[in-house]
Amino acid sequence: MKPEIAQLLQQADKEHLLSLVQELIEQHPALEAEVASYLTQRADGGNDAEDTINTDEEVSEDWDFSGDEQIVFHPYPQPTQFPLDALAHRQQLEEFTQQLDFETVPQGVMETLSRLIDEAIAYVGQGDSNGALELFALMFEQRLRETRPDLVPVYDEMIDAAMYTLETLLSEASSNALLDADHETLTPLLNPSERHRWLERLFALWLKRLDIHRMEEDLPEIILDVAWSEDILLLRSLVQNELQKQPHSEHSNIVDFTRQYRTKALEKFLKELPRT
Repeated sequence: MKPEIAQLLQQADKEHLLSLVQELIEQHPALEAEVASYLTQRADGGNDAEDTINTDEEVSEDWDFSGDEQIVFHPYPQPTQFPLDALAHRQQLEEFTQQLDFETVPQGVMETLSRLIDEAIAYVGQGDSNGALELFALMFEQRLRETRPDLVPVYDEMIDAAMYTLETLLSEASSNALLDADHETLTPLLNPSERHRWLERLFALWLKRLDIHRMEEDLPEIILDVAWSEDILLLRSLVQNELQKQPHSEHSNIVDFTRQYRTKALEKFLKELPRT
């Protein structure tokens, strides 16, 4: 621990230290198990007078922040449990993928997607936003690949049902950052590569919905909310590539209203992008 931090901790009163620990646990739920384990160990070894926490005295008399005794918080509750959790999550993703690939009846697809959303929400409740986002990403990828007309409305209905949760997750993951102790910098919860992939998914879904004449205004707003200033060039490129695909026939008397609607929507979104 750096001396200046140790000094600040030594000078802080018990109330501020308690608030600090609570704030850390709220922002990083994985620390809760480490804090509980540390406090339990202190309580178990509290038979000696030196280890007994005296609530009437300053907390600096009970905790040694001088640097002689280090308190280490690990990024995961138990190093041996995390690989097992990751393996189980990967297997879960594979099972959902197989079920969605196998299902051909709309009711079966809806039931599978409903379970997927429930699992994603459970991950949110456990503070695992990455696990939830991976499940939602699977739902998006399946929707973007789907070609059967009778299954497309099912995917869109279930995506709409999950959109509030997903929008909140993406907004928080894009806005919040973690402290990278090795480089002493702030690292976004949603790294640039993952953020770009989500922007591409949202943009692709928006285009799919434009093609079926859905008055979709939420997706462009979500895209702009998730994007950082450094992502504007990516968004401009996506829009311009789509506009270049639109045929320009000045001499044709046939008006393609579907393409016209898509072109106007893309041009409107392009104007809304911040200038870089």
